[in-house]
Amino acid sequence: MAPTHEAKGRRALAGPLALFLAAAVALVSANSSYGSSFRVFWHATHDIGDVRFTFQNIVDQGLMTVFFLVVGLALKREILHGALRHPRTMVLPLAAAFGGMVLPAVIYHVFNPDGPTVAGWGVPMSTDIAFAVGALALLGRRVPRNLLIFLLALAIVDDLGAILVIAIYYTSHFRATALLGALLVTVALVLLNRRAVRGFGAYALLGAALWLALWRAGIDPPLAGVVLAAALPASDPDRGVGVRPQIASERLERRLSPYVNFGILPLFALANAGLAFRLADFTRAQPVLLGVLLGLLLGKFGGVGGVSWLAVRLRWAHLPTGVTLRHVLGAAWLSGIGFTMALFVNTLAFAPGPDRAAGKLAVLMASPLAAALGIAWLWWSRPLPLPASGEDAPAA
Repeated sequence: MAPTHEAKGRRALAGPLALFLAAAVALVSANSSYGSSFRVFWHATHDIGDVRFTFQNIVDQGLMTVFFLVVGLALKREILHGALRHPRTMVLPLAAAFGGMVLPAVIYHVFNPDGPTVAGWGVPMSTDIAFAVGALALLGRRVPRNLLIFLLALAIVDDLGAILVIAIYYTSHFRATALLGALLVTVALVLLNRRAVRGFGAYALLGAALWLALWRAGIDPPLAGVVLAAALPASDPDRGVGVRPQIASERLERRLSPYVNFGILPLFALANAGLAFRLADFTRAQPVLLGVLLGLLLGKFGGVGGVSWLAVRLRWAHLPTGVTLRHVLGAAWLSGIGFTMALFVNTLAFAPGPDRAAGKLAVLMASPLAAALGIAWLWWSRPLPLPASGEDAPAA
């Protein structure tokens, strides 16, 4: 029996709830009498041979590779078989995502035009897919199904933009020899794909080699997950019944998603959302705080909503079936939920200290505010009538 609309909504909420609870535990722990022990646990340096690491490094640089793999698989699925498959349906989310990346960066730059804090312009650019989709799930049938598709496509393109920014801007020093090795491994992955190799083990082995090469090259190693996702042979929905696919990338995405949603992302929140509230630090880093906060709230809303309105007004793009501009503006508020990727970029943009703490606080403030504004906006939008058949409305 197919899952009901309500069951799908509960599933969509479960992952964000686990992430929210982990972030709450991190905040409470960091500001409790155990705060010092909490910070030492995540940031203390350990040695294995010549390798030095912290538990936060293991999560941010190691486990988050699987998160990037799942993001890459989701992007690939949408391009090949989903919302980004047809050029006509791609125009609006692509245009909205572009506006939602540029305006937040501009707003941040207004508050941080020069100096070491200028590097934080990438923090308010991205949208947290899990939280944004979970917020829409709270509204149930008060919003059209095609709005979910629009927001999902927007968030995926946003994350792709953030990945490119990480790869290009936040990699200032690299080792040429190791980078050459990473390129050779990438070529080997492409050859596996071209030869239709079925076994996942070969891809996983080369993916590990790519991670190591990127780490040696000075490039953020979790990006290996995105490259691996691009190299994996995609599922073919047109294959006959009973015919074994090469590697069902969508099946791999489904298998990994629970581990990411209920394991890796909550661990990431525990490692990165713990923030000791020291007013003096935030006062010193006020430009970072305001730049990230207003970039996520006003920049996302203005960029996504404004560019969407302009694209529709100039007839460059069309609204999805059943979706009004008011719905799009509600999704624009929700796109200001930056949490996971914003916190990840924040650790790359700033060294430990007041600036990183201020950027983290801004993300933790903006994300629930954006969620509340988006839910309230869409709640007071005109509710949709229930389809007579009891099924969801067809996608555009």
